[in-house]
Amino acid sequence: MTRTRRWTTLSAPITGVIALAIVSLSMSAGSAWAQDDAPPHPAHIHTGTCDDLGDIVAPLANVAELTAGEVFGAADAILVKESETTVELSLSDILAAPHAVNIHQSAEAIQIYIACGDIGGRVVGGELLIGLQEIDGSGYNGVAILQTADPNTDVTVYLADNEAGAEPEQAATAPADPTTTTAPAAPAEATEAPAAEETAEPAAAAPSGQELAVDIRDFAFSPDPIEIASGDTITWTNQDEVPHTTTAEDRDVLQSGAIAPGSSISQVFDQAGEFPYFCEFHPNMTGTIVVQ
Repeated sequence: MTRTRRWTTLSAPITGVIALAIVSLSMSAGSAWAQDDAPPHPAHIHTGTCDDLGDIVAPLANVAELTAGEVFGAADAILVKESETTVELSLSDILAAPHAVNIHQSAEAIQIYIACGDIGGRVVGGELLIGLQEIDGSGYNGVAILQTADPNTDVTVYLADNEAGAEPEQAATAPADPTTTTAPAAPAEATEAPAAEETAEPAAAAPSGQELAVDIRDFAFSPDPIEIASGDTITWTNQDEVPHTTTAEDRDVLQSGAIAPGSSISQVFDQAGEFPYFCEFHPNMTGTIVVQ
């Protein structure tokens, strides 16, 4: 559940830290675009750490650019995206075991992570401030604030693209010197290439396995569990009116990205085993694939 803004409730030390963090982002970025056309970024709290993310325990509101109000000040200011969420976990429970805040590139590229922060540190006045570091050179970093709201926790995420101005700068190149010419290469002596010999018969297509269907309907996977043979294909079709994903706990096994309403995705499974999976947008949606 998204909560209302609480600028006035932030303590002075925390507000100062946020300001310093955002200023440091601005100093590291140089010039930046005044308009960020990137889509909203899904976010979650996971078990584990950024180096070893586990299950999603709480989805967060999408991190997005604020659009309300008028625009003032420098045209090249770095825009900070924000999300605010109340999660049904106490801050004590979150801190009792390793957890992390993880940010995705977009709903369509849910499998790409752009920023992450391990949850830990000093709790001052019921608030905990953590840093979000970029992943794989994404250019995104920021801060997250977790505030006690017993029995829940308010989570605010601030995210900035510290490389927003890099692309235009790289695209601008110096014009070529009109006085500089390049001598044409000497024409190569014409030779007749020998005809390729046809020595191999085309390989016969490997027999394909069966294709089995799973409906995503009413926020559930059906049938569940689904049992298949090695080499079979599963096709998931989203019958709901919102996007879903099919994401294995071992993401190397299955990571669909967002499946739009009415769309389908298919995958062949050739590794025997039992593979739990879930929807990254709705972690309560779970299923199991059993490959014989």
